[in-house]
Amino acid sequence: MTPSSARLLRLYSLALRLYPEPFRDAYAPAMVQTLRDALQERSISRRSLIALVLRDLAVSLTREHLAMMRQSFARPALVYNALVLAALATGLALALNVIPQQVLRQGANDPQIAMATDLVAVLEKGGLDQSALAAIAGGAAKVDIARSLTPFVIVYDEQGRPLASQAELNGQTPVPPPGVFDSVRRRGEARISWQPVLGREHGVRIAAVLQRVHGATPGFVLAGRNMREVEAREAQVGQLAGLTWIGMMGVILLGTAAFAWYTRRKTV
Repeated sequence: MTPSSARLLRLYSLALRLYPEPFRDAYAPAMVQTLRDALQERSISRRSLIALVLRDLAVSLTREHLAMMRQSFARPALVYNALVLAALATGLALALNVIPQQVLRQGANDPQIAMATDLVAVLEKGGLDQSALAAIAGGAAKVDIARSLTPFVIVYDEQGRPLASQAELNGQTPVPPPGVFDSVRRRGEARISWQPVLGREHGVRIAAVLQRVHGATPGFVLAGRNMREVEAREAQVGQLAGLTWIGMMGVILLGTAAFAWYTRRKTV
């Protein structure tokens, strides 16, 4: 046998160590002998033989290890433990997604709550007179709620018609759906995610706080701001939670496979 053939046989023998131990004990000697006989044949070129051996190794290694894993994972206790760990990982990932998103969303209302409460107190004390409304609507340029992140306030009358506004959308003062006003009449306040323009990419979503104005001239005060940055942070939280879940599931899968392989070796 030539030196190159001997080296190929040694490499092949080392590659056989990658097979599961039961398979290796049963078939490795015969596989080495088959390759030795093939190396002595002249009917097939050395390059074609090496390609054939490599392809056979790749296919059979994958098949045998998958078969071993199927046998190992078929054990009820191992499957049960893996499912429990997967359920815990899924629950943890959901918590990592939902809790920060809720904190971000609720925190988006903080400036509006203060703005609406303070303005309601002023209006209930002085009424919805023209000077108060002019002070609200006047001053700086109106906030374009489709673009700006600046908080704003809008005052509506008892029927939900706008009286004074610091905001505009497409040149007009936006008005929430009538059902929102009905809810505030009953409860005194509503904290909502208001979407005056629908759509995933070009929609407009507002973190809005709507409060009731009592007194001689009742009405409503809405304080809001664009949620674009909050939604971007919520999306980042969702991505991080998803990556965390994938990582935990990968660790569970690899750990379960390693444990199955180890215990199988101990029992063989």
